[in-house]
Amino acid sequence: YPLQTRVGEYNQPLWSTLRMFPSTRVYVMNPPGSAMYEKWFDIRDRRNGPAQIRMRDEFTFGLGKRLQLDLYSHTVYDGKEGEQDFDWRGFSFEFRYALANWGKLPGNPTIYWETKMLDGGWGIEPKLLLGDQLGKNGIWGLNLIYEGNVKPTREEQEREYAGTASYGYILNKDLTLGASAMYRNNDGNSTEYYIGPLLQYRFNGHSYLTLEAMPGLTQSSKASRSTIIFAYRF
Repeated sequence: YPLQTRVGEYNQPLWSTLRMFPSTRVYVMNPPGSAMYEKWFDIRDRRNGPAQIRMRDEFTFGLGKRLQLDLYSHTVYDGKEGEQDFDWRGFSFEFRYALANWGKLPGNPTIYWETKMLDGGWGIEPKLLLGDQLGKNGIWGLNLIYEGNVKPTREEQEREYAGTASYGYILNKDLTLGASAMYRNNDGNSTEYYIGPLLQYRFNGHSYLTLEAMPGLTQSSKASRSTIIFAYRF
């Protein structure tokens, strides 16, 4: 089916049930009763030292009433040059709630809340998700993000404010090309900017591969942030 085809009880376009943009989320991806698995490779290339590779296994579930649940297990490949190894970081879980069926509100606003239990601590990451079609084959997404790492003593609390924006052009039923941009501000101490291309190739009705590569634009940015996602819908 064309990716613009409306599906499910939320009357959403088929493309919105796929993760078209690694950095930018749009609406709820899972109609009621559906589930999907994703394998993530988040490659953060430092300007000094070896790249860090954050990996996660994600299962997403459509709960109905425009609600979605995501469960994550996190691992990382990191360390000094010549001393890198794999470590398990912990779990996180996420809820998404779309405020209305698709097309009823401008930008299809969706509330996102993630709770993270990583590296011996825990944190929160709320987001506002927006997205829609632009013309016949264009699609876009915009996220506004807050991230806080809450320490047990609360003596130190790191806060990050971020935004992402993505655009894609659906070439055909198999291929989408586009670009993403990211802004991150860490407690007012450093500001990072990234921008770069993205690609999604859909193998069949059940699986797809999404790639995104964003070089850093400032000295406080990492050299690049790249993401590879393989997804399979059950």
